[in-house]
Amino acid sequence: LWRGPLPALAAGACLHCEGNCSGFQPHSWRKVCTSCGCNSIDHITTEAEEDQRMGRLLSDTPCGHMTQKVKGGGGLRLYKRNRLIVTNPHVSRKDPSFSTTAYQWAPSTTHKLAVQFMGLLPQQCRPISGTQGALERSRQLQIQLPVYDQDPMNTLHPRPLM
Repeated sequence: LWRGPLPALAAGACLHCEGNCSGFQPHSWRKVCTSCGCNSIDHITTEAEEDQRMGRLLSDTPCGHMTQKVKGGGGLRLYKRNRLIVTNPHVSRKDPSFSTTAYQWAPSTTHKLAVQFMGLLPQQCRPISGTQGALERSRQLQIQLPVYDQDPMNTLHPRPLM
């Protein structure tokens, strides 16, 4: 049986239950919530959890410069998240005004290329903060980078390393 809670998935609100779920409560051996029965990827993870996951993944690679060491973290590295804010002026006869778009994540490149990249994504897939696109990106990261692939202690049956 499971030997403890899933630390990277604990207490995220459910995207499907809309307030009926108190937060992700891991089942002892399935990847579902005992509160609502939804899959673990249907629960919101925090940016800190995503940054830990990405930092662990990138720490010993040529992309290690995209991480930063946590002070007093015992070697823990966090992903340095790139954010993008695009300001579009609205020209009118009287007062000029601006609309800004804040992206939750952006590729680590020049501002011009990042704006071009985001413009090529379909509108519903753009990771704009607080939108369905940002939640979908988070869901995709949970599927592509499961916690048990990065930390052997999060598997159901940890085996000693040979």
